[in-house]
Amino acid sequence: MASLTVWAKQQIRRLFAIRRPTMFGTARIYEDSDGVNHVRVLDMGGTYQSATYLDTRWYLVPFRYLMLFDRVFEAQIPIRNVCMLGGGGYAYPKQLIALHPEARIDVVEIDPAITNIAKEFFYLDRLIDTYHLQENGRLGIYSEDALTYLQRCQARGRRYDAIMNDCFVVEQKDSSLETAAALKTIHDCLVPNGLYLINVISALEGDLSSSLTDLLALAASEFGHVHALSCGKVRNDEVDNMVIVASDLDHGIRDAIHLYDSLSDV
Repeated sequence: MASLTVWAKQQIRRLFAIRRPTMFGTARIYEDSDGVNHVRVLDMGGTYQSATYLDTRWYLVPFRYLMLFDRVFEAQIPIRNVCMLGGGGYAYPKQLIALHPEARIDVVEIDPAITNIAKEFFYLDRLIDTYHLQENGRLGIYSEDALTYLQRCQARGRRYDAIMNDCFVVEQKDSSLETAAALKTIHDCLVPNGLYLINVISALEGDLSSSLTDLLALAASEFGHVHALSCGKVRNDEVDNMVIVASDLDHGIRDAIHLYDSLSDV
């Protein structure tokens, strides 16, 4: 009965949500709570696409997998220039700007309607004002396809210390970034020993791990070292968000799982 009540409350929130049209359907914006944390949610197709705290933590990421992106600052190279593919509610860019004053970030979000939603409901406008981003250039926003943007960077010799891939349409990843040619383009857009991070929804092992193993194999065909970072919330055979880290250098990032060696004969 308790779970039914939670489900019913969720449906009521979605029913009375603020709605905005986007390239990929109707976005719903509503507030949710677990009894401790109060958040505003960006919902597409019944799936959380982003969220923000509504209190003094407005610039901190509310999702565990996004916290894993911050491990890039443990790398053995300085992280000053970052590119994020997929903006959503700009949850991670907000945290990077607020917590890492030495760094800047370019966000490639194909849908300008999503960026406008982030400004109106997810404190992107507050971030821009608070950290004077229009004056100092620490945030770049590009409303275009991620691969098209990277190909232009490749042609112009633009390089990043880290590229983060969080491109999803509801629960579907951007498959255009999951080819050998795309991986070569991404590699060319990194400085020597730069890092490519990919959000993937998969199990670590077992029947539901094919999304992870396929991406590990693809990334290992282009980069010298490929590891995984787990949220650690579920069993290894259960599906969860995790982050793949690919680089030509083993950066010794905390809790990195060296999976590919054990899967190399798959």
